[in-house]
Amino acid sequence: MGFFASLSLYSKTMLGVCAALLLVILGEVVLLGSESDAAPAAGRVESPDPVSSGNVPQTLQIPPVATYREVTERPLFSDTRRQPPVVKAAGANAARATQLVGKWKVSGIVVAGDSSFALVEGIRDRKTVRLQLGTPLDGWQLEEIHPDHLVFTSAGASATLLLHSEEKAPGQLRQ
Repeated sequence: MGFFASLSLYSKTMLGVCAALLLVILGEVVLLGSESDAAPAAGRVESPDPVSSGNVPQTLQIPPVATYREVTERPLFSDTRRQPPVVKAAGANAARATQLVGKWKVSGIVVAGDSSFALVEGIRDRKTVRLQLGTPLDGWQLEEIHPDHLVFTSAGASATLLLHSEEKAPGQLRQ
């Protein structure tokens, strides 16, 4: 009585399955080996080796940090990321108003009869400041408090901070 005859039916079946898988693997190796010797298959792109082709770049040019100003001011994975402010003026006042709008956001407005005040929060430092009419903020003076926005003035220009800046443009500048 031989070795194969002494095996159970289950063992014979498993041995047959293993042999079939071995044949499939050998077939794949032979098929892939012959394909690599021939021309590359359609749809398969082989990238050239830059060292052997002589296309090695001599120097790496890194742009100046100022190129990435928009990225550094509005980091991608920050909960304070906002759309850039809408600016409708030219010159130094527009730049100053953009700095005000980009630095502060309105977190609350209270209008109760004759008394009113607003809470603004620093976008980067999360510092909250309570403002009343006439209170200065970064060289700007709070001129108007409305239920949905604040109006600041400085040197003939005005900047508006909106209460719901996520839904609308975060700020506007008017002459």
